[in-house]
Amino acid sequence: MRLIPTALLAAAAAGALALTVAAPAAAAQGLVLIHSGSGQVEVIQNPEPGVCHQGLMEESTIANHTRGMILLFPDANCRLQVFIVLPPSGIITGRYASFQAMT
Repeated sequence: MRLIPTALLAAAAAGALALTVAAPAAAAQGLVLIHSGSGQVEVIQNPEPGVCHQGLMEESTIANHTRGMILLFPDANCRLQVFIVLPPSGIITGRYASFQAMT
């Protein structure tokens, strides 16, 4: 049986750990457009993943023009477990009070 020096094992473990550390989340490139039935328009440019963005409290059409998916929530705080996943280029109409971009 061949023994591997401790320093070599430590260096290999450190390298493996460095590969598993997540890079900082970048903004979802693009726009999320929210159009209400009453004519109000919200434009969220490059939404940051994991941040709860406010939608409109009324029936709205939401268009995802980012490169990633967004989660739509019925509450204003992105906390209720009931949500809809809207893929890139997706459009949906409904009453969604908040959304979160995914990476």
